Amino acid sequence: MTTYARNVNGTAVDVTETDPAEIFHPELAEAFVVVPDGTENGATFSGGKWTNPAVSTPEPLVGALPMLTPMTLYMAFKPAERIAIKASQDPMVQEFWAMYQLSVQLDKPTDPNLVSVRMAIAYLASPVDPGPGAGILEGPERVDEILAGIPQ
Repeated sequence: MTTYARNVNGTAVDVTETDPAEIFHPELAEAFVVVPDGTENGATFSGGKWTNPAVSTPEPLVGALPMLTPMTLYMAFKPAERIAIKASQDPMVQEFWAMYQLSVQLDKPTDPNLVSVRMAIAYLASPVDPGPGAGILEGPERVDEILAGIPQ
């Protein structure tokens, strides 16, 4: 099978195995040349040879945390922290606990990358005085441990 491409400044563009005259305007079709089979869009022409672009693997998102199953999130808290959360009369803490219970009921994970989740966990680490804050977590370093789902 014949492969065609337009050579635009040494780069293969519009690579096709269909006769360009059948699918492009005649003026544009005239710009096509025959290229080796397997030539890809973005291939470069140098020294009389077409070289396909290097395949690149996308970098993982930096700082993106994996979803937390209900049990993973639960186990990221120390027992004393879980007890304090359940006993709290603070409306923000109660809202956090309600969110957790909903994730259990629906068997849905919690996304630790959401701003609302990050803020709720940070609130649990905030000192009570001068407030607002729950003062439930031992310190601010616990926030990252919980968001990462590190069991305690």
